[in-house]
Amino acid sequence: MSSHDASAQMLGYLFQVRYALAMLLSADNEQSSICIEKFDDIAFSDDYESPNVLIQTKHHINSRGDLTDSSVDLWRTLKVWIDAVQHDKISNVKFVIVTTANAPDGSASSFLRVNERNVAYAYSLLKATAENSTSKTNKKYYQAFLEVSSDSMQAILDEVTIIDLSVNILNVLDGIKKSIRYSSRPEFEDKVLQRIEGWWFKKSIEALCSTLPVFISQGQVRSIINDISSEYAPDNLPIDTDFIDDIDIANFPTKERLFCEQLRLISVKSKRMNLAIRDYYRAFAQRNNWIKDDLLYIDELERYEERLVDEWQHLFARMQDEVDENNEKEKQKAGRALLGSVEDKDIRIRTQCSDGFIMRGSYHMLANQLRVGWHLDFINRLAMLLHGEG
Repeated sequence: MSSHDASAQMLGYLFQVRYALAMLLSADNEQSSICIEKFDDIAFSDDYESPNVLIQTKHHINSRGDLTDSSVDLWRTLKVWIDAVQHDKISNVKFVIVTTANAPDGSASSFLRVNERNVAYAYSLLKATAENSTSKTNKKYYQAFLEVSSDSMQAILDEVTIIDLSVNILNVLDGIKKSIRYSSRPEFEDKVLQRIEGWWFKKSIEALCSTLPVFISQGQVRSIINDISSEYAPDNLPIDTDFIDDIDIANFPTKERLFCEQLRLISVKSKRMNLAIRDYYRAFAQRNNWIKDDLLYIDELERYEERLVDEWQHLFARMQDEVDENNEKEKQKAGRALLGSVEDKDIRIRTQCSDGFIMRGSYHMLANQLRVGWHLDFINRLAMLLHGEG
């Protein structure tokens, strides 16, 4: 299967996306924005519409390789840019090759680096290679090069910069991490980094799926970094679970479905039932994430649940005083009203953790344990199910 191994190519694509984030965060211009794959591997822009820097990334993980005068990486890229200038009429654009390979001293690529530029000599070396090489792989690239006049080709090369010996897909993360260091508490840097990169890959996929160029600005990324970092403050907790739909509760044991039985006792309709199921399982997943990531204080969940139960006790006692115990319809209606009163509360586990599904889902988890309930007679009606007798 080795001939079908696409891991190197896949790493190249992932490197491109990850490197784009690192470049955007390190840009001096706060108005910088990036578009992936529409104009080139990576395109920088200052106006969110047209690129002023086109970047090709070349990644090698196992063998570093060299950017010699006959390098396929080099010639393929030059062909892309020649076409862009001649056919797409691109002008006033800088071209950059970012590669993990080495540009050997004395090669054409070495004379296109930032500090060792000699465009005329680089052109002469490339022209000699194009005229004398017998490479079949590069033949069409050589032909395209030679069809451009000397002055025009040197004008293109004058805009080309080679950045060789670049970081690879693994250590490019160090640069991204440095960019978030001053907005994140040290113990949570890795978690913030994971969340930011997850957001970035999601935005990149959305951009790639769009038929129009989508630019992501440095301002957007910085805002996301600040938002995510703030979730790890002492008075907050991160929300890192997605909405959950289409949950089939029939597959779960009876003891994990008691909160639904609680809702059936008060005859809630299907839409409200589905929302309750979603809140329950999302809150369950989020609370597990907090526990797994060791983000909670000792007994914090227990104290939070005690606050929820205490608030429910006051509301339930009020309902007991007002409901006719012999009227089932009235008890169901009062139970739905009680549920609504609970859902309207804003009881937070921490002051800045404001997502309502945490409280609503936690109440349903308590209802699953029969610590709270909505129907006046919920204990008597459901106790047997809780103990496996129904």
